[in-house]
Amino acid sequence: MSGPDIFVFTGTGGSGRKTIAHKIGPEFGLVHVPSCTTKKPRDKDITARDYCYMSEEEFAAAEERGEFLQTAVIAGHRFGVRRSDLEEALAKGKGVYLILNKDGASAIKRLYGERVVRLFMYVDKMTLRERLESKGTPYELVEEYMDNYIEEVRYRKSCEHVFEFLDLERTLSAIRRTLKQYLPGAA
Repeated sequence: MSGPDIFVFTGTGGSGRKTIAHKIGPEFGLVHVPSCTTKKPRDKDITARDYCYMSEEEFAAAEERGEFLQTAVIAGHRFGVRRSDLEEALAKGKGVYLILNKDGASAIKRLYGERVVRLFMYVDKMTLRERLESKGTPYELVEEYMDNYIEEVRYRKSCEHVFEFLDLERTLSAIRRTLKQYLPGAA
């Protein structure tokens, strides 16, 4: 495959990047590369689709062996993308998608350069608070999202494409148009 073949869905916490990525990635035949994490699955998480869950010990051992392209600690949990997972997915020749925070997205961009397209998702701060509260997110976590919002939203200037996610269908439509620029034979 020539041109970009790694699509990174990134953005502010709570912006809906996971929802968008899982709807649009398969539509374009992209293979999902899940991040590994030490956090426990939430009720709505789908094991193997959302994350590769590992114990702290498993994660530390994999990190010691140099298996991760990048790692991060977020809210006390460790996250990382295994080199082998990404390389195996790329070997299928269809293109891949990842869902990463700004640090992960930057690391993948540094490592793979022009092969990477970052799609930044955000909502305004008030909408973010409303979404989190309507989902019953604990107060402390809502405040953590709010505290990190400004720093996270600044990252959009580093990304190739930026989308405000207010309406699901309009956002999906805008992302489809963007992806067709890179994957003209898809969808």
